[in-house]
Amino acid sequence: MTGGAPGPAGSPVDLTVVLPAYNEPGIERVVREVVALVDALVPGRGEVVVVDDASTDDTPVTLARLAVELPTLTVLRQPVNQGHGPALIRGFGAARGAWIGHLDTDDQIPTAELGRLWDARDGADLVLGSRVHRHDPRHRLVLTAFTRTLIGRLAGTSVHDANVPCKLFTRELWDEVAPLVPADTFAPSLALVVVAFRRGRAVRVLEVRHQARLEGETTLRPARLARAVGRSTLQTVAVARRC
Repeated sequence: MTGGAPGPAGSPVDLTVVLPAYNEPGIERVVREVVALVDALVPGRGEVVVVDDASTDDTPVTLARLAVELPTLTVLRQPVNQGHGPALIRGFGAARGAWIGHLDTDDQIPTAELGRLWDARDGADLVLGSRVHRHDPRHRLVLTAFTRTLIGRLAGTSVHDANVPCKLFTRELWDEVAPLVPADTFAPSLALVVVAFRRGRAVRVLEVRHQARLEGETTLRPARLARAVGRSTLQTVAVARRC
């Protein structure tokens, strides 16, 4: 795998990590940890892209300050709150790296876990984390079980945690997926997994640590989640039919 698009200094970007964010009180700590990880993994050849989904707290101010201080950090702001999926799609589209990583900013999966995925990437097109020991409310566990069944039918194989917010994939794979997903897709990660398996790409799965939130709380309540599951199911089935 060669380097991605040139960075500000003209050198190729090997790794972009995308972080969606919405009203995260711990955003500064998480961003600093991820920037430090990227700088350690690919010195001078990495970037971090944070997509602020129209936060209403101090998140925009904090991110603006960090963007001035940290040269590898790019901050994008959604004009209105659109949800986790559209934030990811915008971030993936803006990424310049030959590899694209994804972590959420709730810190439930420690930053170091993405480094383990990076070390396991050779020969793979997609490296997925897998949260075996979850620290989530029951409705999220039910969603994961439903998703596991859906992906099994569409991808032809069992994937324990297809919508995991800890993954690493090649720019080439995303370029295949991007034309298949509308901008309002709730769970683009599901499309990524379906396309990878249906087109015979190499997928590797590693168990990752998962912990309770250290700060803040989830904004995705059961009723909203139920509506989102219905929409994401239709969207993912449509992707499978097109590939």
